[in-house]
Amino acid sequence: MLDVLNASAEGFVLLFHWRTFLFMMLGITFGMIFGLIPGLSGLTGMSLLLPIAITQPPEIAIAFLLGMYAVTTQTDAIPAVLIGVPGTSAAQATYLDGYPMAKRGEAGRALSASYFASVWGTLVSVFVIILFLPVLRAVIDNFASPEFFMTSLFGLMLAASLVGTSVTRGLIVAFLGLLLSTIGYAEFASQDRFTMDIPYLEAGIPIVPIALGIFALPEVIDMLLSRRSISEKAEGSNPNSGALEGFKDTIRNRWLTFRAGVIGCVAGMIPGLGGTVAEWLSYGHAVQSARDNAMFGRGDVRGVIAPEAGTAAQKPGAIVPTVALGIPGNASMAVMMGALLIVGLRPGPPMLFENLHITFQMTWTVVVANLIVAFLCLWLQRYLILICFVRAEIIAPTIFCFMIVGASMASNSIGDIILFGAFGVVGYIFKHADWPRVPLIIGFVLGGLLENNLWITTRRYDVAFMWERPIVMIMEVMIAAIIASIVISRLRKQKTTVKPAESFED
Repeated sequence: MLDVLNASAEGFVLLFHWRTFLFMMLGITFGMIFGLIPGLSGLTGMSLLLPIAITQPPEIAIAFLLGMYAVTTQTDAIPAVLIGVPGTSAAQATYLDGYPMAKRGEAGRALSASYFASVWGTLVSVFVIILFLPVLRAVIDNFASPEFFMTSLFGLMLAASLVGTSVTRGLIVAFLGLLLSTIGYAEFASQDRFTMDIPYLEAGIPIVPIALGIFALPEVIDMLLSRRSISEKAEGSNPNSGALEGFKDTIRNRWLTFRAGVIGCVAGMIPGLGGTVAEWLSYGHAVQSARDNAMFGRGDVRGVIAPEAGTAAQKPGAIVPTVALGIPGNASMAVMMGALLIVGLRPGPPMLFENLHITFQMTWTVVVANLIVAFLCLWLQRYLILICFVRAEIIAPTIFCFMIVGASMASNSIGDIILFGAFGVVGYIFKHADWPRVPLIIGFVLGGLLENNLWITTRRYDVAFMWERPIVMIMEVMIAAIIASIVISRLRKQKTTVKPAESFED
């Protein structure tokens, strides 16, 4: 344990060498831009900046790339909250409560809460890595297709807590998301499914046009029809009041932030899950664990804190399997692993022994970058929130142009625009018919993981995996607990509505 602490301190000091710190700040600048522009992401930034990074020494290349990568999911909360357009797919859950808060004139509070939750989330993740690194490595080593399948199923079950007033409607929409995830070429079946001989559908449909269409486009349409600004209520005379309140919210919900950070860290350590899954797992946990969850989806600050903490925490977590096992935690880490190989660092056990200080430099880069950007965004916040008060006739066309550009970047095809428009219509109908939209995205994100891992599991382990693998059994108990809590809460609500009617008849 002493060696781990020494390596952690050495990695922290290494980050503040003047040249390393300068390149990290340059990466942070690029990362803020990629996060603010809807449709761009950390993966895009990694790909674009890789040629510059590989010309530098290892510690500088790491600081440059991870400085950019760390802050994209922190700044993508800004368009999600202010204009209702998630900057990346990992900001969709933040949008659910952040945008309604902006409508109420609480944009500053929501943004401040998202910044501080991101910082606390990364700190929790680093704490978990330092404290439980030996145990976590053993757990990750035991993950195979059955564990991946059960984790995905657990995430889908959490969607049951997000369905609103009708469980049936939520399940139907989640099933629709699962069906959408099957479109394209199935490698295990060696055949195209539901492509209708359309080349665009052969690779599957991308998530960005779906998310922008089903969430953002209905808001822009409603804004234009009502001819109002995003917020109809002033933020307050003191522009820093919202920032202070957001900080207080994070402190008040410190244990939720801690739990979401742990969830995000573990999700990051499991290859293939990524930030989107970490965010929805954290958001689902926030809804499921709250005693009063009626305001979720309508502007509950906990709906901003939990997903932002979870998404930020998954980034340090994703570093662990990338450097320790040579298995990228997500797509961006796959690019990062390529950069490590080019600059002379081979992922594997040596990164946890001889080069452990480099591993900790990577995790500390994420923490420090998040902290720096939090203060930068707070400094700019008084100007950013003015977007909420611009007239709809001016801002709506601008937002629409950003959405078109963001949607088209999915595959640079006209099919992206058509998909964006089609799901915009679906989202508008769902919104005004009181059908939940969140389960569709969750089903779509988890559908591929569920199907592929179920196919592998049933052929390698048959059904015996359900009672022969300890981690699977733990996940089964957790899923059963979620189902039981949903049933109990529904029964309680039915009793509270029946009792007044009975007393009236008496």
